[in-house]
Amino acid sequence: MRVAYVEMVGGASGNMLLGALIDAGADPDAIELALRTIPVTGWKLECSRTNKHGIAAAYVDFDLPGEDCRPGEQPNHGHQLADVLDIVERSGLSDRVRERAGAVYRRLGEAEARVHGTTVNAIHFHEVGQVDAILDVAGFCVALDLLGIERLTCSPFPLGRGTIAMRHGRYPNPPPATADLLRGAPTQPLDVAGELVTTTAAAILTTLVTDPGIRPAMRFERIGYGAGRSDFVIPNVTRIVIGELAPVVERTTGSALDGDLLGDEVVVLETNVDDMSPQAFELAIERIFAAGALDVWTAPITMKKQRPAVLLSALAPSAAAPACARAILRETSSIGVRMRRESRYTLPRRIVRRLTSYGEVRCKYVRGPDGERVTLEYDDVVRIARERSLPFAAVVDELTRQLEPVQSTDERHLV
Repeated sequence: MRVAYVEMVGGASGNMLLGALIDAGADPDAIELALRTIPVTGWKLECSRTNKHGIAAAYVDFDLPGEDCRPGEQPNHGHQLADVLDIVERSGLSDRVRERAGAVYRRLGEAEARVHGTTVNAIHFHEVGQVDAILDVAGFCVALDLLGIERLTCSPFPLGRGTIAMRHGRYPNPPPATADLLRGAPTQPLDVAGELVTTTAAAILTTLVTDPGIRPAMRFERIGYGAGRSDFVIPNVTRIVIGELAPVVERTTGSALDGDLLGDEVVVLETNVDDMSPQAFELAIERIFAAGALDVWTAPITMKKQRPAVLLSALAPSAAAPACARAILRETSSIGVRMRRESRYTLPRRIVRRLTSYGEVRCKYVRGPDGERVTLEYDDVVRIARERSLPFAAVVDELTRQLEPVQSTDERHLV
């Protein structure tokens, strides 16, 4: 699974998050092309390089006349939540990007409503409702898709001291809406006078991140730095590290070299669900996998009073079991999860990156009683098929034809 870890070295803002993904390899031209489908005009995407305390970083800004105002100046009035959601829905962005961006703004609207003691529909966004903030959110979601990021995690949220100058005066640090968004999230105080995490960044990360404050076990592949406008005593950058999740394997017997069976223990999590829309299971299963599950499945069952229901089950390493349980309880209507430990036997396996005419492809080599067999990584095959507009079966046939016995000159072992 491809994961991105957001490390708020010197804070985070919408443009810092987007800049870090661009610095990590997201194509700014492709991002701009996608954002041009949003029905707003008069903006220009500006990307440049800068240096913050010796760290080279990407600085990204959306130039919109009348909106790029300093604290205390009067920007154009923002939008209501319905306006923002309508702008996103009328765009040509992918379904996944529209879903993610819409979820960010719905969460932001709920936080603003609680702060102002009113309803979501009555909220009128100011700074975070301007076009550049809308583009920051959508651009970040587009960049996640371009880089194939399936799971997002982040460091604790750093908080500065002092007060913050905003449209209606000076507010405590962090501002009320940001503080509301950070409820339940891990924070850490820094001796820095200024706003370190903007409301836009707080909305993005608390909506899209799984288990904030936890650095996942992963293999670093790409690293990007996004710079902010301010200069602090610490580098005003956001760092994003992208890579593959490192599998957690609890081996108790066997050897990966002699072909014997391997023994380990796993946790099985189960819950019965009888009052949730079937449409919601797809996203729930996706997020349980993102929490570290090895497998997730459903089965039809019958509960009391002959009520049809669904048995949702997940298989997870012991270390990932709490996160998977939280994901199940967060993403389903269930109020409890059963857990049991089970022992299992598995075959020795290793994942290898192979060089092909389509680029690097991951292959799984499994050593069984009758010798070694190889299978292609499904996600890589799907990615190639989409990028090259080829049938899935044609990609499998061509990659299978190109596979040869593993050579040390063209492979990189992952496990």
